Amino acid sequence: MAVQRQQVARLQSDFYRDSYHKLLRFVIFEIFIMLLLISAIVYFVVFQPLSHYYATTTTGLVIPLTPAK
Repeated sequence: MAVQRQQVARLQSDFYRDSYHKLLRFVIFEIFIMLLLISAIVYFVVFQPLSHYYATTTTGLVIPLTPAK
C-alpha cells in the first residue's frame, strides 16, 4: 500500500514538474516576443520619415512647402 502511494506521489510530482517546465518555456517565449515588439515600436518612433507638406492654389497648382531657414 505504501509503495502505491509513493508511485502516485511520484506521478503527481512529475506531472507538476513537467507542467512547470512547459509554462516556463511559454513565458520565456512570450517575453522574447514582447521584447521584439517593443524594439520594433522604438525603431518606428525613432526612425520616422520626414513629412512632406504641400499647398494648393485656387487654380489647382500644387506647391511643395519648404521649412523656413
